[in-house]
Amino acid sequence: MADEKAHAFEETKWWIDRGPVKEREKPAEPAKGIIEKWAYELLRNYNQDQAAKNLVDINPKILKELAVAPGEWGYFSLDVGKYPAEKLARIKSGLPLLVGTRGIVIDAGYSVRVVITAEPIGERYVDINFTDAPSLDYWVGGQLVEERLFSNVGEALNKIRPDLPRYLIPPKLF
Repeated sequence: MADEKAHAFEETKWWIDRGPVKEREKPAEPAKGIIEKWAYELLRNYNQDQAAKNLVDINPKILKELAVAPGEWGYFSLDVGKYPAEKLARIKSGLPLLVGTRGIVIDAGYSVRVVITAEPIGERYVDINFTDAPSLDYWVGGQLVEERLFSNVGEALNKIRPDLPRYLIPPKLF
């Protein structure tokens, strides 16, 4: 009986490499299952510093190519779906562009990013991610100055709207 169980167990592990132990490649990290192995392979050579640099570098590139006049919204689709028009209209009306500012909507289908900048373009801007838990990044002179998190889109709109002048209009020097 025990011999039958052992044989049945051996039959179910047909995918396991059965070469001599010395010849098997040993993983650097213990991989438990298919998903863990996939994630390990995907992230094995992940360079967090380079990823952060790439993420930060994307905003200046977007802003450099922003070809809309002050007071207007640009639109860019990542071609992975379309964010619902009524939700986008609510966001845009909830964040009215100030005199001399312009914005761009980056549509990822399930979410949108909104970047609003003042003159000169890219010197001062807010980058707002409208996901289930929206977030705001405030940038001045290429430096991240402030980060904020919100519990939902309504809260984000209500709290960001009154702060837009502070974010986008430089303080006057006396």
